Amino acid sequence: MKYKTHNQIHEEMLQDPEYRAAWEAEERKSRMQSLLKQWRQNAGLTSAQVAERMGVKPPTVSRMEKNITSASLDTIARYAKACGVGSATLLF
Repeated sequence: MKYKTHNQIHEEMLQDPEYRAAWEAEERKSRMQSLLKQWRQNAGLTSAQVAERMGVKPPTVSRMEKNITSASLDTIARYAKACGVGSATLLF
């Protein structure tokens, strides 16, 4: 019996629209979380410094970086501004 690899199973499952939608949503979430951290690191800021610039407590920024789905677009825009990201970059 030949076993399938994880990638083969994943490719087969992507044919299911419900699975594909869930997988794509998780991919977008992961990319956005990486982008937030990248903005902060490129600005040379700690999460506490971003929080101060946003007028929120540090745990708020930490939660945002770990669970972007709970953040509104306005909050993400405030985070970007705190990191010095120009509005032209915010084309999401």
